[in-house]
Amino acid sequence: MMMLMRSLAFSFGLLFLGVNAFCNVWYSEDFDNFKDGDIAGQDDWKTVMNQKTCQIGSEVKRGDTGKSVLITENTMVVRSFEGTHEGTQYASLFTQREKGAGTMLFYIGGDAIKWGGAAVFNISPDGAINALDGNVGQKVAPGKLDEWQHFRIVLDFKDKTYDFYVDDEQVVDDFVFRGEGGKGGVNPSLSWIFFGWDHPTAVTAYIDDIEMGDGEGETAGKPQAVSASDKLTTTWGRIKQRL
Repeated sequence: MMMLMRSLAFSFGLLFLGVNAFCNVWYSEDFDNFKDGDIAGQDDWKTVMNQKTCQIGSEVKRGDTGKSVLITENTMVVRSFEGTHEGTQYASLFTQREKGAGTMLFYIGGDAIKWGGAAVFNISPDGAINALDGNVGQKVAPGKLDEWQHFRIVLDFKDKTYDFYVDDEQVVDDFVFRGEGGKGGVNPSLSWIFFGWDHPTAVTAYIDDIEMGDGEGETAGKPQAVSASDKLTTTWGRIKQRL
């Protein structure tokens, strides 16, 4: 019995550590449970900058099943978050853009939406990825068309800088927040993300598997071996066999 009690204590200890390993994620969405059609009005997603809503669909998605967000010309949406997400925060997402003369825009921040954005980046018609260092834009990666790519943005709200990773390769190191010293505000924390294209020039792009959380997010976008709940189920199964 004493050995069993020790096993229980050890198992709950592992479970506690497992849960804490995952609890830094404060927003995660794969859009698979969204209704087809307008994303605006679902899960607090809204239109922004007087543009139309992006669409939910399953025509293009990551994997054999599921859904993604379709971005076309004159569509922009935003998702705001409650709470104070200070210090080091990350945003992770997968994106794919196809041919078109328009530019796919991304903004992430914590002050005035768009103009007060912290990290601002885009994908050009040729697939090139560009990012703003303060108010100065530059090409940071060649990019690809018609392929899913993983973006991870790590924002330091203390130093007001961000890093940018494309498919696990760092392409930006300590770029200054756009809102600092220029248009916008001071970005005290991470509170919104928005994307789209606010011009009539044609563009087709997709977003899937968004994740946001505390810290660097090194494992974001990567397959997770075993969840804490799976570990608990396995542990209880083994314990019951010994009772």
